[in-house]
Amino acid sequence: MTTRRHLLQAAAAGAATIALPSHAQAGWPKQPITLIDPFPAGGNTDYFSRLLADRLGPLLGTQVVVENKAGGGGLIGATHVARAKADGYTLGLASVSTLCAGPAVHPPSNVRYDPQKDFSYISKLVTVPSLMVTNNKMPVASFKELVALARTKPGRISIGIPGIGSAGHVLTEYLMRLADVRLLLVPYKSGGVMLNDLIAGQLDVLSTNIPELLPHVKTGAIRALAVRDMRRVSALPDIPTYAELGLAEVSQPLWFGLVAPAGVPEPILAKIRAATHKAMVDRVFLDKTLAVSASVSPSSGPEFRADAGALLARLREVVRTAGIKPD
Repeated sequence: MTTRRHLLQAAAAGAATIALPSHAQAGWPKQPITLIDPFPAGGNTDYFSRLLADRLGPLLGTQVVVENKAGGGGLIGATHVARAKADGYTLGLASVSTLCAGPAVHPPSNVRYDPQKDFSYISKLVTVPSLMVTNNKMPVASFKELVALARTKPGRISIGIPGIGSAGHVLTEYLMRLADVRLLLVPYKSGGVMLNDLIAGQLDVLSTNIPELLPHVKTGAIRALAVRDMRRVSALPDIPTYAELGLAEVSQPLWFGLVAPAGVPEPILAKIRAATHKAMVDRVFLDKTLAVSASVSPSSGPEFRADAGALLARLREVVRTAGIKPD
């Protein structure tokens, strides 16, 4: 399960290049840096964008300003980053939605960037586990019981998703394919409405980030079935991961990372990466990461690019076989 000790170990392992490179581009930075968050203020990405920006600025010797450019499931903000000048003064908060699910679902005419070619990959930042839950009217106490029931009622047990073509939609299709089960997909525009419907018994199942669900699980308003992470989370030590349930392919948690436009000089990228890794071992960063059941996940640029590319390929196959079309 995830603990502060695990976070410290992960951060230390990924921060071997923690000293800022002395050979970085002379005089850089000379002006403030803009960190583009492709989702609305107040959300999960915004939480980590601002947590990082507050620590990155002092380490780089300039102000790092978060700018939310929401819309299109993150595609608008990501496009802005891809088209920005490659001078290191525009960075982007990247996610599974912007680098994998969005490009997998939408045709090239709607995604005006190549997720593998149009970005400089700096580092993964954090992994964020999610939780599958059900309402208390459902006669199941485990994920295996849910699957068994759903196989007797194909397409009749409802599961909420955050919009057609969203990362949540694609990952739910992936889960159903691996578990050999068919649920009724119910798209929502609001996560709050989706959760309220679940608690009221109007929706059978949903899966979303743990912080939104944990208080309701603790009060017994809803029932936890499975965790999307590679280890159990400390707040719910009795709830198994998908990997433990034989579904390792969908047990990898969602992640957020840091990118820049393609073509940023390597000395500047190295300086940003080193400062980012140093920010991630800051005690406040670690504590606030653990507070939302997330884990730090520092990486090299090539590692981050390879992981995103592999997931993109898998999700494109899911989209093809499931016939998913953008909303």
